Amino acid sequence: MIGLVLLSVCIGAEPAGIVAPGTADKPILSLEAAVHFALENNPTLAYQRQQHGIAAAHVIIADTYPYNPVLENRIQAANGPPAAGITNGLPLEHILLWEVELQHQGRYRRRAACAALSRTDWEIANQEQSLAVQVIRAYLGVVYRQKKLRLLEQTQRLNEQLVADVAKLVNPGKFSPADRYLAQSEADNSHDLLHAGQQRYVDAWRELCRVLGTVDGSFRIEGDLELPPMSYDPHALCGLALTRRADLHAFEMAVAEAIANLQLTKANRFGNPTVGPAYTLDPTGVNAIGVQINFPIPIPNRHRGEIAASQAERGQAVGKVEAAKFDVQNDVATAIARLLAAEERADFLRTKALPQTQQAADEMDKLLQVGQAGVDLLKIIEVRRRLLQFRDSYLDALWDVNQARADILAATGEPALGFCNPPAPQGPHTPPPQGPHPQPAPAPPATQLIPPTTAVFAPAPPPAFAPSPPTVFAPPSQASRKREDDDIWTAARPPPRQP
Repeated sequence: MIGLVLLSVCIGAEPAGIVAPGTADKPILSLEAAVHFALENNPTLAYQRQQHGIAAAHVIIADTYPYNPVLENRIQAANGPPAAGITNGLPLEHILLWEVELQHQGRYRRRAACAALSRTDWEIANQEQSLAVQVIRAYLGVVYRQKKLRLLEQTQRLNEQLVADVAKLVNPGKFSPADRYLAQSEADNSHDLLHAGQQRYVDAWRELCRVLGTVDGSFRIEGDLELPPMSYDPHALCGLALTRRADLHAFEMAVAEAIANLQLTKANRFGNPTVGPAYTLDPTGVNAIGVQINFPIPIPNRHRGEIAASQAERGQAVGKVEAAKFDVQNDVATAIARLLAAEERADFLRTKALPQTQQAADEMDKLLQVGQAGVDLLKIIEVRRRLLQFRDSYLDALWDVNQARADILAATGEPALGFCNPPAPQGPHTPPPQGPHPQPAPAPPATQLIPPTTAVFAPAPPPAFAPSPPTVFAPPSQASRKREDDDIWTAARPPPRQP
């Protein structure tokens, strides 16, 4: 796998330091375990997965014939003068009617329901991908705040040592009492910054617990923000994103759903006949048996508005797919640009600014220890402040690098790639209908992340039902309307594709 696999965060390999309150004796939670824990325990994702069962039930509804037969019984009492010839005082009339679909409406309903089920599964997979990226961001956010807090603790210790060193040099006349007050003020300021850093660390910890779906947080986090260099091919990343983004596949299945709904609307525009046997026993004792057929007459209303709305919805669904493809490619390009800028800043701080400022701070400390004349306390404090600023900026740059790489994972739809190895894919937790029920197009399991590809160019299998993109709706002319009215009855139909 090309350079995207190098996106490992190298969790571990650092001695225990700052941990959340009450978690010093808790086990270490790795990033891989955090992602899996969130996928299993996040309450928001749990109720969103229930949409699969609702969509599967709609497939069963679509496969069920929507109309029940209607039995009409009429029983009357007959009487009259003898000249009327009434021989039966209890005439009867029984009619059994059943509405019959002749335009393959059931087929279109099943196609729409299957496409909706696949769309729902892709939407659930998109929620899983988004949650995994949120966990990665929150996990690295805790690591980031740990690093910032350790830096503030180190600065606090250095400033306290500076106060002690200045106090020793006040009596020999190297520094004045005002310098001691200045050093103490700097130590107090760093102490205040330390408290603020602790609050931000607690906020990051609570955010991680929120996305994990836990309250107690009975674990601890240890890690590093330093990442190995990453090489990548922008075109390969775009190709990966177009094949792995679950939201894009959801929009594609919405097109199939809109096409099936359009076909169903056209099939329903003339209505359905009702047929059935009829039996009559009249007052004269004559039995009549036959068939009753009722036909709707679609003269005032042929559902042109409904057809136009369905065509517009189809065009809108196609437009959403094109817009989603543009957004996917733009997301990848934006993430790459952000990564390049963040890596350039981190490299400058790591190779130039930090070493030079560290050397200057070390030299100033040596001069302070030997009591070198002319050593200005303001200069010492300024150098240490600048060193703290560069160290803090370097952590910010590393955070930006991690965020940019997380953006790449979100843009490509590969939240587990390079961070953890998810288990082998399992079947959906709610099996689709069996027997005569149609099977939906391939969709990701609703209980697992899509496993990472073994190569960047590893396209997903094409859906079983993927109709060609329709044309954008235009208002029909009078001639085309007449053809639309006639084609249901006279136009030849191609063999249906299996959903």
